[in-house]
Amino acid sequence: MFRRASLAAIFMLLFLTFAVALPPRRTHYDEPSIDSEGYFEPSESPRPQPEAVPPDPLTLARRLACEPLVIRSFVQAWKATLNGTRGRGLAETGFAIETFKSSISIQGWSQAVVNDLLIPADDYTVAIAHVHGRGADERPASVDIQSRVPNFVISQNALYVTTPGTDGVARIRGGVDESDGWNKACLQGP
Repeated sequence: MFRRASLAAIFMLLFLTFAVALPPRRTHYDEPSIDSEGYFEPSESPRPQPEAVPPDPLTLARRLACEPLVIRSFVQAWKATLNGTRGRGLAETGFAIETFKSSISIQGWSQAVVNDLLIPADDYTVAIAHVHGRGADERPASVDIQSRVPNFVISQNALYVTTPGTDGVARIRGGVDESDGWNKACLQGP
């Protein structure tokens, strides 16, 4: 019994001696990094860099209108207005489409009774969408055109989108009952 206890004590003494004597292991984030002195600027690269081209808002809108999450949100917004009939066809529902690190999300759901819809937007907002019910003009209104991001207008007969910085409005998908309707998956992609 005494022999086992003394062996255990010697083992513990050796273990503690080595544990204290050895320096702690450094983790990967303790190592100095390449950019510890500053950030990398593409202009400092030895290789030629392409010019930064802002995405075409209409191309972005067409791509977004074919995203399954966005299509489901269009349908949900349309249903929230009772298929465009709530409030004598003048009620509106809308949301913001945001991207972060190549993922798309739907944020800021809002509802209003008559032409009083405010959809919150931030730096990640790439587009907004809202419903024009059956009692309203299906095309984007003048206030819709003033949006800083593409503004989708969901109506019974079409899906319209505005082009920021211009008075441009494009019909990019068909209506509820059409084969290319905004409530259906895209046939040929964006």
